[in-house]
Amino acid sequence: MDQAKNNSLSGFTSCLLFLSLLLLNGCMAASLYNGKPGLDVGIVKEQMSRTEVERILGSPIREWNTPSGVVYRVYDYDAGVPPSTGDAAAIVFLDAISLGLSELIWAFTPLPEFRKRDQMAVSYDGNDRVLGVFDHFGDFDVLPADGRPDGNKRR
Repeated sequence: MDQAKNNSLSGFTSCLLFLSLLLLNGCMAASLYNGKPGLDVGIVKEQMSRTEVERILGSPIREWNTPSGVVYRVYDYDAGVPPSTGDAAAIVFLDAISLGLSELIWAFTPLPEFRKRDQMAVSYDGNDRVLGVFDHFGDFDVLPADGRPDGNKRR
């Protein structure tokens, strides 16, 4: 009788352990699948002051003046962690093989995040007011001499 009671208790304990591990399952996979947001740079708008922009983006990494008196400053910012379906699928596979034990390991030593960095160019007038915002700026991008984005010419 005691043997049957021990077997049922052992089976119940195993099921409870397995179900508790399933609760952990998917935490890392969901995080990789969804990614993580970076800095919200959409709040940088025209007519903001330079100090407001630098409070949001930090100090510029480079700047230059155009002959027409426009000042361009380039900022580097954290664009977050992009979503990765392939990495999430690999984590789900590892979780299924290890019955969720891999999630316990990553709770103590998390995987490194592959954060993305991006650049934004901002043009300023002589009064340090924003004329134009050029997100996802690359080194070979051509910026307008008047500092205004296309379609927003001086009236």
